[in-house]
Amino acid sequence: MEVKMKTLIGSILTFSCLVAAHAQAFGVVDYERVVNESTYVKNNLNRLQALEARYRGVLQTLQENLVLTNEERQELTNLLLADNLNEAQRKRVEQLTQTARQRAGELQQLRQKPQPSETEKAALDRFTQMETVGREALQTLAQQLGQQLDQQVRQSRDEVEKAVREVIAQVAKEKKLTVVFSAQVVFYAENDITSEVIKRLDERK
Repeated sequence: MEVKMKTLIGSILTFSCLVAAHAQAFGVVDYERVVNESTYVKNNLNRLQALEARYRGVLQTLQENLVLTNEERQELTNLLLADNLNEAQRKRVEQLTQTARQRAGELQQLRQKPQPSETEKAALDRFTQMETVGREALQTLAQQLGQQLDQQVRQSRDEVEKAVREVIAQVAKEKKLTVVFSAQVVFYAENDITSEVIKRLDERK
């Protein structure tokens, strides 16, 4: 029993020496900290949030201006989704929204008339059809924008993960680390390269 115990203790000591000798070859990265503190990651998140807010604004404007022809609605949609509108384009947006609201007001008045004339009935039918088609087009656009946003989120996530991996590999190579572990699976490690990874990541444009 004594011999076996000595053998076991010797094995443990040998393993400890090996670990100590190679301790500098291992490193850890706190991925959560990278995501929470990196300006590079925050910029990606801010871009997605701005895109989401923009899409919400487009849908809200179209919701408030349903009574348009198909051509007018498409033109308004294109303008709302465009970048850096010039003065003429901004005025066109105002014209289209004013037209839609004027028609919506007329539609409300026509619906309240107990005995509309034939001309008024025709206008009522025409504006009602515009409104119905507008709601359907809005639902379709909402789905399309939602899909585009989801795609942007996936693309951004992939870009961030790729960038983090590249930076980790770069830092590890410079520090001659053979393995880098996640901080979530390591209780303690002297070679924590998280701060350096964040610094290098934020140097990216």
